Amino acid sequence: MRRFFHSFNGRMILAVVGIHLLLVPVLLFGIYRVIKPSVEEQFVNFVRSDALLFGNLIAPRLGGGKSWELQELLGEFLLNGRLAYADIVSESGELHADVELNAKQQFQEDFFFGEHGDDIYFLAVPVANPDDGSLAMLRLGYDERQVRHDIVVIYQRSAYFVAIYLGLSLLVVGLFGRRLVSPLERLRDEAEQIAAGNHTRQFSSGTKISEVLALTEHLEKMRQALVSARDAALQAAGAKTEFLANMSHEIRTPMNGIMGMIGLALRTELTPQQREFLSMANSSADALLRIVNDILDFSKIDARKLELDHAPFKLRESLGDTLKLLAGHSHEKGLELMLRIDPETPDDLMGDIGRLNQVIINLVGNAIKFTQHGEIVLQVKPEAVNDDRVRLHFSVQDTGIGIPRDKQQLIFEAFAQIDASSTRKFGGTGLGLSISSRLVELMGGQLWLESEEHKGSTFYFSAWFDRHSRSDAEAAAPALIDVKGLPVLIVDDNNINLRVFEEILHHWGMAPTTVDSGEAAIEALQRMAETGGTYSLILLDAMMPIMDGFMVAKMIREDPRLEPVTIMMLSSADRPDDSERCRDLGINLYVRKPVKHSELWHAIQSALGKAESRSAERGPLVLAKPPKLLNILLAEDNPVNQFMAVALLEERGHTVQVANNGQEVLDILQRDQFDLILMDVQMPVMDGFQATEAIRAGEAQTQKHQRIVAMTAHALKGDRERCLAAGMDDYIAKPVQEQELLATVECWNMAAAEPETQSGAAAPAAPALEWQEALNRVRGRSQLLAKMMSLFLEQSTGLLEDAAEAIRRRDGEALRLSAHTLKGSANSIGAFEFGKIAQRIESSGLEAAYEDAGADLVLLRAAMLRLEPEIQTFLAENSV
Repeated sequence: MRRFFHSFNGRMILAVVGIHLLLVPVLLFGIYRVIKPSVEEQFVNFVRSDALLFGNLIAPRLGGGKSWELQELLGEFLLNGRLAYADIVSESGELHADVELNAKQQFQEDFFFGEHGDDIYFLAVPVANPDDGSLAMLRLGYDERQVRHDIVVIYQRSAYFVAIYLGLSLLVVGLFGRRLVSPLERLRDEAEQIAAGNHTRQFSSGTKISEVLALTEHLEKMRQALVSARDAALQAAGAKTEFLANMSHEIRTPMNGIMGMIGLALRTELTPQQREFLSMANSSADALLRIVNDILDFSKIDARKLELDHAPFKLRESLGDTLKLLAGHSHEKGLELMLRIDPETPDDLMGDIGRLNQVIINLVGNAIKFTQHGEIVLQVKPEAVNDDRVRLHFSVQDTGIGIPRDKQQLIFEAFAQIDASSTRKFGGTGLGLSISSRLVELMGGQLWLESEEHKGSTFYFSAWFDRHSRSDAEAAAPALIDVKGLPVLIVDDNNINLRVFEEILHHWGMAPTTVDSGEAAIEALQRMAETGGTYSLILLDAMMPIMDGFMVAKMIREDPRLEPVTIMMLSSADRPDDSERCRDLGINLYVRKPVKHSELWHAIQSALGKAESRSAERGPLVLAKPPKLLNILLAEDNPVNQFMAVALLEERGHTVQVANNGQEVLDILQRDQFDLILMDVQMPVMDGFQATEAIRAGEAQTQKHQRIVAMTAHALKGDRERCLAAGMDDYIAKPVQEQELLATVECWNMAAAEPETQSGAAAPAAPALEWQEALNRVRGRSQLLAKMMSLFLEQSTGLLEDAAEAIRRRDGEALRLSAHTLKGSANSIGAFEFGKIAQRIESSGLEAAYEDAGADLVLLRAAMLRLEPEIQTFLAENSV
């Protein structure tokens, strides 16, 4: 109804009704002022005519005493219908004839011609007596109610006329309004369709009303302008995307050379000053690469082309690794960096851990940047948990400079900064918080902050994740030492650190006691000794006022009353002599903060088991020897990138030949064969896609498959899919990291080595187990790794049979589960080639590609035959 009254038709009808309602009182007033006097005047004239007629009829009968005739005549007068009273009175007052008066008011003696009263109109007519010439008075009373009735009838008929006129007016207005509104509604519907994206629809009103036709022509011009603007915007967006892709390539290509050459230089013998300069250059290159990535991420989010991955991850391990990356910067500024995860928070989740870490790095990195002293705390707790999903609440709290209230919303806008002047103290692109806010929105949450100037800031955000159920192979290895009920003394001057460690140890079933100073720690140890007890482990903070951790450790070792106790030193400083001081004081293990949950667990196990402690300062891990040396063709037009890739690959023992463009690749393939081609995408003469297409076309006749790995500086969404769709087997984004390059190149060893079957058995020529890498992952605990290998051997046979049976039944889910378990187990023990093949089978299970899975299962069985002797050799050297 409200919509109707706001419509054109409704308002026209209201206007017509309103006008008529105003006219009715005017009409009635006109009737009152004009028609009523006219009717009354007509009535008076009529009765006066009647009275004169009656007088003429009575005059001849006045003489001769004919009263009865007069009586009869007056009675006949009363038949008139309007006459209510009549009599005749002589001058002497003698009543010659009388008819009863029906009116309430009687004639008075002094009554004269014409008088109204009580609905009666009184009239006196003089009549001459023919006998003596005397005058008599004919007195008549006429009923005026008929006049009133006539006036009321006129009013009623006028009202009927007005009602009929109003109805006809409304009908005409409605029809006319509909005829006018219908083309307007048609234009509105067409506008809605155009707004919804149907730009091919044209405006047409279907009417000849000139004003509506003019409006239609104007709207059609606007539509054509809109289509032109849309096409221009699409072209601009396409140009922007192409520009970003080209800029990504142009920036990443020299960055690849810069970072690669710096990495190679850092591996040579250098003076301390040269190493310092190169390290600073490497840090600057990393910063520049982060800026490029920020711009690309913002562009992808702005174009709504960024999608989140969905993969399993461990929350505590991932966040711990992330904070480890940031620990160096915080320690340089003397800041305490802490991670507190509520014990009730699920650890096995599914989601995009890379994007989550990107948000964490941005928020914690900003906190480090804007905090000069104090602490930074990352806290995680569950907000909503069910069987399938969990919503986590994250907060990053610092004790920095704070953010003014009027700038707190500004910082979430793109390119916005608190201090945008050219002399600002802190750097950055101003994109980090904008990107983080949009990433959090993609994860189903929101980002907000609370801040007070000069007191610090707290950034909050929430995010949804799916829960993940781990398989038995992915489950944590059993503890070598039972820590249930183990008494532990935690010494730290920071209350948040005390609370974090206490929660973690309580969760593991230990019995922690917390003290906040070195003096309190000595007192607690002495009280425990007096009762005959002892603490099995001391978690000792190195950086404390008055009495630091090293002084406490020295007093413990020198006090004969205290039994030898396991001491684990925790430090947030990077002092080079701390490790040596720990050895001198007999400290069992030295760990740098922030400490990951898994790192703390393994450190406790190692310290209590008196295993070899592995300091965080150990040198870079030595990559295992590649199982097979490859003959590689490198297609790259950039000389710096050529030099870097050749240096890295030849250092590993591979043979590398270089082609400067795609045409050279085709020419070289005419005379030589290669295990692998590293194909740059953008090259002169012939690019990587064209070269790959030509290679694949030739393979249709030879029935041989050439392994091709794309190397591209493109980093936009869809580039990987585009490379794979072009026929390439894998993808590496520039700048290429050494380990990523070698892992991608050497993961093809297993697939490239076709199994040579003799008497049903494969005869591999290279080892398939990188046990040194696996040993590094478990912090050197060889017995633990040996136990894991034994478990792998026990379950792998059954899982291989399950995979074969799933292929026969064409059961994709069962195949995926079997391959997933084999992949996780193999990667845990360092059988990475085996894991790669299992991963391909897992993908085949997801895609129901059973023929591919069958071919890979043959390779997986061959890999198992190669792997078993390697495992047996390791087990023999490290008996369980």
